[in-house]
Amino acid sequence: MAYAIYRVFHLLWTGFLAFLTSIPILERGSLGRVVWDETFFLTIWLLGASLLFTKRFNVYGMIFTLAPLVFTAPIFIFMLSI
Repeated sequence: MAYAIYRVFHLLWTGFLAFLTSIPILERGSLGRVVWDETFFLTIWLLGASLLFTKRFNVYGMIFTLAPLVFTAPIFIFMLSI
């Protein structure tokens, strides 16, 4: 039961942050770097969100929902330090 509640909260906060990281990409086209697609981060997050609710690939869903944040966090930290 506790894991099910954590899974929902994990999905909410990673979804919120993945959406926030995709806003500059959708507005300008990229973060000054070439990305595969403008909606790359949301696509990876949606893949993770769908895998999060399967029993067999639950761990992969957690990893895929965190992947956009792990990828963009160093870029935003670098941009804030300038």
